[in-house]
Order: sequence, then structure tokens, then C-alpha cells
Amino acid sequence: RLPLYMGDKSYVKGYSFSSADVEVFAKLPLPDKATAPHAYRWYVHVAALTGVKCLSLLSAAASPASTPSPAPKPAAKPAAKPAPKAAPAPKPAPKAAPAPKPAAKAPAPAAKEEEEDDVDDWFAEDDDEEEEKPKVVNEALEKAKAAAMEKLAKKEAKQRSLCALEIKPWSEEQDLMELFKKIKATVKKDGLSWSENCELKPVAYGLKKIALTAVINQAISMDEIIEEITEDIFPDEVQSMELLSMSLL
Repeated sequence: RLPLYMGDKSYVKGYSFSSADVEVFAKLPLPDKATAPHAYRWYVHVAALTGVKCLSLLSAAASPASTPSPAPKPAAKPAAKPAPKAAPAPKPAPKAAPAPKPAAKAPAPAAKEEEEDDVDDWFAEDDDEEEEKPKVVNEALEKAKAAAMEKLAKKEAKQRSLCALEIKPWSEEQDLMELFKKIKATVKKDGLSWSENCELKPVAYGLKKIALTAVINQAISMDEIIEEITEDIFPDEVQSMELLSMSLL
């Protein structure tokens, strides 16, 4: 089962080495590399993780299959081979030569202190820059805000509104066309334009009203104009004046 089970897995349980790998490893011999490559891979990997020395098994598995009789002969050969393999033992001696290097590293602390000073200075410069950044940002925001407000003010100054109005007189005997002309001639302001003509619409019992329009800019209040006409200038001739609608042009 193990060769098939390990076909798509690296460990017996989960995605990391666990006690389950140790238990299965202890119960099984080295799998055949040719017939069970995945189980063989897992076995060798677990052997390396657990520190098990199975070099003789690995060398036997790496050699081609042979009859049982030649088996003891390779055992004699490895006995002779260890002697030349032991020759590399002196190689560690030259590797030990770097031992004096620590003496050269002795001045390193001074260099480290200089590096730490440089790092401190570098961060100090950053602190200064961090203090300046908010000032620069605030100045940029203030300039952008002022420019936006100026642009908005110019835009609003150019905007105009069309107002639809109705004026009711006190009696049906009043000359409404004459009243319309008097209002246009009397009430004059910068940014205010009355319509050229008006329309007389019936109200009740022979009473009529004046329907007219006016164009104003954003600096003028139509409510103030209505109050001025009905209360200050023509209180005896105008009963009421009403703003029906207002729309931007």
C-alpha cells in the first residue's frame, strides 16, 4: 500500500514531518527504488530527518540486482575502500587555517560604531524631513483650497437663474400693463433683467394677474426684490408677488 499511497504525498500525514512518518518508517525495510520510487524517496527522506544511517542499504539499492552469491564479495570491497576514503581526513586541517581571521575581525566593533553613527545621522535627517513634510503639505493644501474657492466664486458669479413670477393687483380696474412698465423702470439692479413682455392671466371675478420672468445672477436675491416691490415701492398697487420657479441657465 505504501508505494501507491506515497505516489502524490511527501509525508504520511499532512504536509510536514510527524510521528506518523517515524512509526511507519520503523516498521518497513528500505523499499525497492525501481518498483516503488515514491516510497523509496519518502524512506530516504525520513531516514535523513531522523538521522538513521542506512548508507549500506542505499549503496545496495543503487547497484544492479544480482544473485545472492556475489553479495558477500561487495562486503569485502567496502572494507578495503574505507582506507582511501579516510584520506580526506587531513583536508579539514587546511580548513582550520581561517582560525586567525577572528584576530583581523577585532577592529570590526569600531567600524560597527561608525556604521551605527551613520545610521543614527541618517534617521536624524529623516526626522527633519518628516517635520518639514507636514508644513509643505499644508501649504500646498491651502493654495489648492484658495485656488478652488476662487474658481468657484468666478463660476458662481457667471451663473444666472431664470425666475418665473406672478403679480396680483388689488383691483380689476388697475392698468396692469402700465404697472408692469413701472416695475421694470423703477426696480433696476446690476445682474437683474426683466422680460421684455408679460402675459395677463385671469384670476377670478374679472381680476387678472401679471405673468412675467426675470433673469438674475447669483449675487441677487429674488426674495429681497419681491419684498422691496410689495412693501416699499408699490404697496398700494401690488397685492402679492410670487416666485413660481427658478432654474439655472
